[in-house]
Amino acid sequence: MGFMEFDREGLQQLAMGRMAFGVAGLVAPRTFGRIWVGKDAGSPRVAMITRAFAIRDFALGLGTYLAAQKRAPVRGWIEAGLLCDAADVLGTALGPVPMARKVSITGAALMGVAGGAMALRQVEELATPA
Repeated sequence: MGFMEFDREGLQQLAMGRMAFGVAGLVAPRTFGRIWVGKDAGSPRVAMITRAFAIRDFALGLGTYLAAQKRAPVRGWIEAGLLCDAADVLGTALGPVPMARKVSITGAALMGVAGGAMALRQVEELATPA
């Protein structure tokens, strides 16, 4: 398996990365919030929103992981993650954050979009009869 090629094990690894990201955001929302929005992250409201996003990522990762483990369809989980990552790109790009932060966070979210798109394409290829 080459770089960014996904079999069931690769999908599980991708899912574990999303779950780890979610756990980290849930446990340390102010740290993640500072990376994303800057100094305003000290606010309990920003921490609440960061936790909500973290739980979303954990749930998407867990769903993908369990589906891959059980050899159940993973397409919907990947599509949901891809949609959320695309929304993160758009929300951050349009958000009121300094340009350097906007570029770095948008770039990171675009990597999530790319990984999801590649995983989705791989799943489609695996499902297509030869």
